[in-house]
Amino acid sequence: MPADNACVTIPGPWTHRLVRASGAQFHVALRGEITEGQPLLLFVHGFPEYWYAWRHQLPAFDSLPVAAMDLRGAGGSDRTRQSFDGPTLARDITGVVRSLGATSAILVGHGHGAGLSWAAAALEPSLVRGLVTLSAPHPVDTYRLGFHVTFRTWRHSLTAFVPTLAEKAIQREDVIFRLLTEFSAPGNTGASSQAEVYSQAMALPNAAHCQIDQLRWSWRSPRSITGRYFLEQIEAPLDIPVLTIRGALDPLLPDRAWAKTGSHITGPYQHIVIPEAGHFPHEEAPERVTGLITRYLAAHHGI
Repeated sequence: MPADNACVTIPGPWTHRLVRASGAQFHVALRGEITEGQPLLLFVHGFPEYWYAWRHQLPAFDSLPVAAMDLRGAGGSDRTRQSFDGPTLARDITGVVRSLGATSAILVGHGHGAGLSWAAAALEPSLVRGLVTLSAPHPVDTYRLGFHVTFRTWRHSLTAFVPTLAEKAIQREDVIFRLLTEFSAPGNTGASSQAEVYSQAMALPNAAHCQIDQLRWSWRSPRSITGRYFLEQIEAPLDIPVLTIRGALDPLLPDRAWAKTGSHITGPYQHIVIPEAGHFPHEEAPERVTGLITRYLAAHHGI
């Protein structure tokens, strides 16, 4: 069956744009007008999703411009085979902010995209004014070996090291459905109900290959020269307001995974646990997540 590109431009209270940044083209769903001096609220998706993961949050903010981007290799963004490393992907995020015409940004990231958002904030402190992460402790801690992650996390990460099998499987709707279901809170279908569109996006040419390569780079990074240098670059504490959100029923990352996150922040920091959510709080408890972001913006950015 041919790939269905309609999943990229799903209609809604947003507009779809293509922008150039970091030598590639990126797809962005945008709401509101970007004006000088006003920060852009940029949402960054995790695996195995794309911009549509933020469909609940995009319409909820009227006081500032809001965008959800597709990372390199996902959705409607370029799927370049050799650009899967953390430094490239992190600078893609700040590149998109500038290409959209914004002079500053508040990043909201989930999972893999949150790890890249942590990095983008460290690499471009003059551009990133705030950070909200879901299901993602600081990457310097996440990628070290230890028992701060669960056995299930290691089991799923190891499948990425068999790329041929992983790439074929992750394009199937039933596999995506099982993955989203397994990572969600029991009985919560907020993420798994969208398995059809997520599998369509993953079936786009070269998408699965790119995203599996990105995961493999992340898990191998502490054991490579490039990866260790990258982790050193992003280790400097962030002097910005940071909110971290975790679903209490997340089977991948227990609460102890955030034990050292506060040591990477010198600005205001708050960690919130949502009792009814798993690994995808933005889809499993969208109103609660939207409310937390709204309060964070009001408390720390006067928005």
